[in-house]
Amino acid sequence: MIPLITPADMRDMEQRFFTQTGVASIDLMEVAARALCDVIIKRYGAERTVYFACGPGGNGGDGYACARMLRQAGGRTAVISVREPTSPDAAGNLRRAREAGVPDNPVGCPDVWVDALYGTGLSRAPSGPAADLIRRINADRARGSAVVAVDIPSGLNGLTGTAYDPCVAADVTVAFQYAKPGCFLSDGLDVSGEVVTPDIGIPTSYYPAGSPALGEDADLRAALPKRPRNFHKGMAGHLLIVAGSFGMAGAAAMCALSAMRTGAGLTTVACPASIVPVLQTLAPCAMCAPLPERDGALAPEAAAVLKDLLPGKSAVACGCGLSCRAAPEVIEALLNNDAPALFDADALNLIAAHPGLKASLRARHLLTPHPGEARRLLNRPLTDPLSDARALAGLGARALLKGAATVIMAENGPVIAARGTSGMAKGGSGDCLSGIIGALMAQNPGMDPAKCAAAGCLLHGAAGELARARKGVRGMTPMDLIDALPEVLMRYE
Repeated sequence: MIPLITPADMRDMEQRFFTQTGVASIDLMEVAARALCDVIIKRYGAERTVYFACGPGGNGGDGYACARMLRQAGGRTAVISVREPTSPDAAGNLRRAREAGVPDNPVGCPDVWVDALYGTGLSRAPSGPAADLIRRINADRARGSAVVAVDIPSGLNGLTGTAYDPCVAADVTVAFQYAKPGCFLSDGLDVSGEVVTPDIGIPTSYYPAGSPALGEDADLRAALPKRPRNFHKGMAGHLLIVAGSFGMAGAAAMCALSAMRTGAGLTTVACPASIVPVLQTLAPCAMCAPLPERDGALAPEAAAVLKDLLPGKSAVACGCGLSCRAAPEVIEALLNNDAPALFDADALNLIAAHPGLKASLRARHLLTPHPGEARRLLNRPLTDPLSDARALAGLGARALLKGAATVIMAENGPVIAARGTSGMAKGGSGDCLSGIIGALMAQNPGMDPAKCAAAGCLLHGAAGELARARKGVRGMTPMDLIDALPEVLMRYE
């Protein structure tokens, strides 16, 4: 996991660091500015024309200091101040920049813009001269200027990833010490560019417990242990998929195909009896267990059959194509079993509609809602991905809140999985994710479902990226994602 930090926690961490060490804030600003200068020189060279858009606070102070340093290194720098500095550190660095010969208010289009207008505490749309300057930066970017954001693009909410209007679109975001979650959520994925995190000297002992983290390759690798040559299917887990209804057999099939492509040793699909022929055609390597049905969906009598099927199963994935017509007794039977279980799609809607089911949620269960399903589970409007994921976990289960970036609520705090592509925004992608995570849960029976969820989201995103490279954003389908899984998994063998 790569540590992230919320804007509020970053302010608190810095204050504790200053108070306990005696380090002056302007000295830390100097270190941050030097780190920013090093990034600019490394990427664009020292002798470039670089304009610094500076706000009145600490973010602007970083910009003034870097403008001075870059000019001393041979760069052609200039600053534009939207207001006179309001912090002593920013005022001191503006004075130093002017003493070093850095001019004000340049015209024309520079090689590089440095956005040092707003820091991470912004929670409203920019206005006035700052908004006009953001529009100028974006217009110059369209004409060829590179844009470097200091800590976070101005106009982006550092907690939620919401981009206000206007918002800087950066090529690189230089986030000091730790990046902010907003860079990897929602609009942040589009406006942050590459995010780099230079160390500015705050020891890890000041990092707050329970902070968010960004999933990385090591988290996926941990859920894919190497297999010995002396290996058989029973050692790779047996996943029970409870899914499907008349008209939605494809969802159950995609879940099963994804599970098998992710390495589940055995996969059984328990589904309405009428769609068994479809499932055995679409997913011939999976076993099928026909269940009693009513109106094309699982009937209450299916619960008793499921109880007989559950022994020997390593994990359960329930909900893909299930239909809200399915009997809640089916969900109850799975909740009251000891096997770790994932609940998606209409299984979530049934849990939301029946308080008794919600009361049975435990840490061995994983909820995987999209925002609409999350609203129904929480019975309230959503606020921001991190707090909403925490609220979902407050129901008693582990939780995964889907989005362009997905938030998994683990035992030690939220994890953001930010891999993927907009080509995955098609019906069926969630069914693939359920199969992938279900297979990882089956193969890692002692692992926290949240860790399997984080690994599954990274694998799902990587397969989506490969499918996009092959078929394009508009042309790819979830079946292309499934086809890409083996090649992605080969990277970890």
